Amino acid sequence: MRKRKYINSKYKAQERTRISGRFGTVVIVIILAIIAFTTIYPVFFTANSSLKTQAEWSKSKFSLPIPPNFDNFKTAWKRALVPRTFANSIIVTFGGVILCFFVCLLAAYAATKVKFKARNLLFILLLSSMMIPVQTILYPFFKTMKDFNLTDNYLGLILSFATFQIPITIYQYAAYLKRVPNEIIEAARVDGASTLRIIFSIVLPVAKPVIFTAGLINFAWMWNELLLPIMILQSPKMQTLIVSLASLRGQYGTFPTLISAGVFIGIIPISIVYLFLQNQIIKGMTAGTVKG
Repeated sequence: MRKRKYINSKYKAQERTRISGRFGTVVIVIILAIIAFTTIYPVFFTANSSLKTQAEWSKSKFSLPIPPNFDNFKTAWKRALVPRTFANSIIVTFGGVILCFFVCLLAAYAATKVKFKARNLLFILLLSSMMIPVQTILYPFFKTMKDFNLTDNYLGLILSFATFQIPITIYQYAAYLKRVPNEIIEAARVDGASTLRIIFSIVLPVAKPVIFTAGLINFAWMWNELLLPIMILQSPKMQTLIVSLASLRGQYGTFPTLISAGVFIGIIPISIVYLFLQNQIIKGMTAGTVKG
């Protein structure tokens, strides 16, 4: 009798656990569905609006464009000088990402693997710069760039991008390089390897996940940045793609369908990057979280 009661109570406990597990799964799925909807719907609404005429959009903002109209894309492409501004974005974005990579790799190695006086103090001072509001230093920063004749040219914007992204990127690199065993580096030094040889032959291959992930984050930020390009680049032909597309509203009135087409053109490149490199992004974000 007692054995039967014990079996029944155990069965009921297991059943409660199953129900609780199923309920938890349903809640998680609902939450993920809500997040997915709030993320995907704005993109869908933008694409849907970009394929309508102004009259169709005014009549119904949520109806499907039947048939689709691509005139907004043609107009946005022409008025925003997309071929030229796209090339500008490619140059300054890749330039900023590459500059960040070299500076931050060397700085993170020095901060984690090279022993010298005031190392920790310098590292803390560098990281503390992330806490300074960008708006408070914009004018002196612009004045400095202008004094060095770095306005309205690619180099000035590349240096600006790197300046504002170096602190957080160094922090990401340093957090990862701390996991690299010092014994490997000491063994390379004993074998006569120079510092640069150690960095690019030993540290670089090991740190590929964080370098790749930080590079993609920097790429997305630099590609979508508005404030710095507006401040540094004054000529319309020197502007980046995002700035040129954003200016459609101010120059040609408020045409939601045209603006939507411009926004969609601007997000296509970064979407393609994430679409094809999502596996590498996930690997980079989760690197070091699971011990082998």
